[in-house]
Amino acid sequence: MRTDFIANLRLLCSYHASTSEVCRKIGISRQQFTKYLSGSSFPSQRNLRVLCDFFGVEDYELLMPSDQFANIVRLRPVRGDDGPRLPPRFERLIGTAARHANQLRRFHGYYFKYFYSLSEPGMVLRSLVYIYSSENLTQYKTIERLRPFGSRASTPYIFKYDGILLLVGDRLHMIDHEVVVGNEVSQSILYLPNRNRLSQLFGLMIGVAGTEAHQPAAVKVVLEYLGKTVDRKRALAHCGLLDPAHASIDPQICEYIAMPQGLEADALRCEVPTSMLS
Repeated sequence: MRTDFIANLRLLCSYHASTSEVCRKIGISRQQFTKYLSGSSFPSQRNLRVLCDFFGVEDYELLMPSDQFANIVRLRPVRGDDGPRLPPRFERLIGTAARHANQLRRFHGYYFKYFYSLSEPGMVLRSLVYIYSSENLTQYKTIERLRPFGSRASTPYIFKYDGILLLVGDRLHMIDHEVVVGNEVSQSILYLPNRNRLSQLFGLMIGVAGTEAHQPAAVKVVLEYLGKTVDRKRALAHCGLLDPAHASIDPQICEYIAMPQGLEADALRCEVPTSMLS
């Protein structure tokens, strides 16, 4: 397995101008990286995550037999430097995000994310979010399991999101892209906590309903802080669709994510006027 890892890492590096360039971009010293390439050292869990995020692969793929991994890379080329450049205004935004990286370190860690499901009306979806630093930016991953919590009757639908966390003014902005199916982008805007102790983040999420109509929709959202490290397998086991009255949900969370009185639905959905469909 260690031999395959070395071969796979060398293959990924071959897509870049030099090993030094790779080290500079990912923030790992050339001396340490050389140890990975020689097999005298294996990356820590954090550095393995950094490598995977930079090259656009999963950790289990890096440990695959080298011939199988080479076939994957041929079908899905790794990230290179020949792609289109961002317009200057977007590069400035990314630059701002990088400058705020130290301020956002306090938000690193794991969260449960709660909101009324856009595809299963009346049900609360609890998913797992991991916020971390990579490539000088604050990024995050989200995993959703669309299956009733505690049920083993069917295989859950799994959705995974990769995103970036931005601090703009006095609000947190989370922008992500669904990476399994690849047809959804969502954004959440969260209030900064008004005290030093981090427990819950409140805000609004805009996305697309998973129904056939695919309506644009907005729901209230809460991120509940779990800690810098968690038992991920156990945390994922607690994810899924729940009744709003489920005992494992903090009543304060349920109270917040409920839509204001007078709105019958649990989400604000944008319906297209019939006249526009004719």
